[in-house]
Amino acid sequence: MRGVCLLGVLLVARAAVLAGRDLPVSLWSPIALFWQDLLAAAVFALVDAALGRKWLAWPLYAAAVAYVALNVAVARVLSTPLTPALLRATRGAIADSIRYYANAQHLAAPALVAATGLVLPLLLRRRALRPGHVPAFVALCAIALGPFAASRIETAGLERNAIVALAASALPRVAARALPEEDWRASPVERPAPADLARLHGAARGRSVILVMLESAGAGYLRPWGGREDPAPVLTGLARRALTVENAYAVYPESIKGLFSVLCSAYPGFDTDPEIYRGARSPSIAGVLRASGYRTGLFHSGRFMYLGMDGIVSNRGFDTV
Repeated sequence: MRGVCLLGVLLVARAAVLAGRDLPVSLWSPIALFWQDLLAAAVFALVDAALGRKWLAWPLYAAAVAYVALNVAVARVLSTPLTPALLRATRGAIADSIRYYANAQHLAAPALVAATGLVLPLLLRRRALRPGHVPAFVALCAIALGPFAASRIETAGLERNAIVALAASALPRVAARALPEEDWRASPVERPAPADLARLHGAARGRSVILVMLESAGAGYLRPWGGREDPAPVLTGLARRALTVENAYAVYPESIKGLFSVLCSAYPGFDTDPEIYRGARSPSIAGVLRASGYRTGLFHSGRFMYLGMDGIVSNRGFDTV
């Protein structure tokens, strides 16, 4: 019964998330948008049957309902449920946003989902619900076809189930494997002859060193790199008296750990928590400059607690953070 009740809760939650949105009209849409809900309910039903103890199964059901209800509010705003990365971010960094959206309009849908989770067991407690072979077969077919159906239409992430997303994003996505015999650091692209930088020797003597890092700023839109407009005039002014480069890359496709690669010229590990880098002993550019007599500082417009950023910038040789 609890599995059926949770399925009802998930369907109400999905309807609340999809309400008012422009959805693709396709025969694949029902399967693409609901298959993860069927999967979550099926897995829960199997776990419930394996437990066989009501005193343990009911708290598990209550926790699932509460988590699904919470994610309805999140998904209606962000079009995605919570993941471990978002859970780390839901501290002071987005507390203001949470307070902003905590109003009657956005709390009504989670309240409806929670009420559904409370009422359904009361309505069905005297009924012995056992899914027939046909509904079970249809559900299994929908689950099996779900990933393919989602690839046929643009779901914008609205098919993601809160429980499935939490479990899937918590699992490692990159498996360790042996390195090939050849040098994996060698580029397959033929490189031009290195530029002669001897003329720059000592050019920065007596000057300050300012490293500007911008999040998601396309160089093509900035004046120093050919942009028509000048959205960052201060940066343009600095560039007139600075060394500018055309090709610079961070070796990690995520801003927080990409910052570690920029500061320390080191490779962060995939699927690792940023907090573990607090103890990394890789020398940083700030540490090298401080050892040479510079005063160092790191200035950030946001909160360092965001997504574990404080673990990345701690112990990096900054006098002021």
